[in-house]
Amino acid sequence: MNIIKSMAVLLLLVSITFAQEKTPLSAFYQSIAAEKIGNYDEAINILSKNYSAEKNNYLYNLRLGWLYYVKGDYKTSLFYYKNAVRISSNSIEALLGITYPYSAAKNINALKTIYKKILDKAPENYKANLNMGLLYFNQGDYLNSIIFLENVVKNYPSDYNANLYLGWANYYVGGNKKAHAYFQSALMAVPNDPSALKGFNATK
Repeated sequence: MNIIKSMAVLLLLVSITFAQEKTPLSAFYQSIAAEKIGNYDEAINILSKNYSAEKNNYLYNLRLGWLYYVKGDYKTSLFYYKNAVRISSNSIEALLGITYPYSAAKNINALKTIYKKILDKAPENYKANLNMGLLYFNQGDYLNSIIFLENVVKNYPSDYNANLYLGWANYYVGGNKKAHAYFQSALMAVPNDPSALKGFNATK
């Protein structure tokens, strides 16, 4: 009788454990644990097992987008990130996620389109303004670069990257006085930074 009871309890525990493994929360925990040790395939497989039941789950799609991105499968990453945007159309988080595979693939035009969508929703967004400024700067379009980088400095006056690139952008369009001030701010944020120091001395 005791053996029968023990077997019944064991079977119950096994069934409970098996059921827990199928829950979104337990799947996430296991997926995160696999990612931490660099096993991205396993992290993906854990979520994929019950994806059909969770295909409209925003967090499932967001996480799968991230996992495929770090794995290097940018096409599949985009698929899941775009699903996340479809599920939560107001999510800036998911739109920023889309920028990861586009950036890795060096798809500049697509990046600009996504950042513009983010700025339509949140004009003060730090990442979108900074990265748009850097994209234009790297293309040699310094005037547009200045517009976006000034949006960053307006809200984050001590930001090193925004000040540094504003310094160089203003320098390249002949605004040495402004450039000097931005280089000074960059040096205050990161003392003796070689690029900022070079620009600071060039605009004295």
